[in-house]
Amino acid sequence: MSPRDPVTAIIGGGPAGLTAAYVLAGKGRPVLVLEKDLQVGGIARTVEYKGFRFDIGGHRFFTKVGPVRELWRSMLGAEMLTRPRLSRIYYRGRFFDYPLSPMNALMGLGLFNSVLILCSYLWIQIRPIKPEVSFEDWVSNRFGRRLYGTFFKTYTEKVWGIPCNTIGAQWAAQRIQGLSLWTAVTNMLFRRFKRPGGTAIKTLIEQFEYPRLGPGMMWEAFDRQVRALGGTVVLGADVQRLIHRDGHIEAVEYQHNGVNERVPVDAVISTMPLRQLVSSMSPAAPEEVRAAATRLR
Repeated sequence: MSPRDPVTAIIGGGPAGLTAAYVLAGKGRPVLVLEKDLQVGGIARTVEYKGFRFDIGGHRFFTKVGPVRELWRSMLGAEMLTRPRLSRIYYRGRFFDYPLSPMNALMGLGLFNSVLILCSYLWIQIRPIKPEVSFEDWVSNRFGRRLYGTFFKTYTEKVWGIPCNTIGAQWAAQRIQGLSLWTAVTNMLFRRFKRPGGTAIKTLIEQFEYPRLGPGMMWEAFDRQVRALGGTVVLGADVQRLIHRDGHIEAVEYQHNGVNERVPVDAVISTMPLRQLVSSMSPAAPEEVRAAATRLR
């Protein structure tokens, strides 16, 4: 690939960017991955510190899409392990199994609290919140206000740093797909609950796949494969400008090792934060677009 030949530039060397690069390189397309960090994986990377490995973000591998599962396994082979899930909620000095188990929940919350949670759930079934606007509305309608306040509210706000009444209901529907107090109780009693059509609820999975040395191992394998297929991956590449004309991006400018580089492109796939993407457009985006992007958190 000559430096002057247009390439498909992929901004970000996380799971989405590397997968796109792998697919395109496999089809013979010249690709250039620009990753700002000094290692691939994005928030799904594995960081080493004093001989220990830490998962920064997403780490469980689970999918119902066969081709995706086979792609993962083809990348790591025997290094892709199947592991039982152990998720627990720490509340008032006790650990609660998640998904719920009957004796554990009853003993932890106490009979009185459990009855109040059930009454709260039944009441919301009679008088649901309409319309569902926020995460708080969506979860309360499916678990009752008391259980929402006990587990979901504090956990969610600690993880995301945003009040639950400012998070959209659509986000909750995607994150807690198909789950409610009824399905959770049914699952803990029968352990084989399935939604209509026989599809297991993904929130209740009991095992998942995990790379032997952490999730970063997967994206390092993708990195190697992209390079083997003729693609280029540049680490420490800070994208500065996306130069466009007539609705088409013509070139990408980035800084690498203190040197400004400019590469002509025939297409761009961006996984960088939207506010940064908008601010890097040259000529600049309209003022109202830049203002909207600046407000994104």
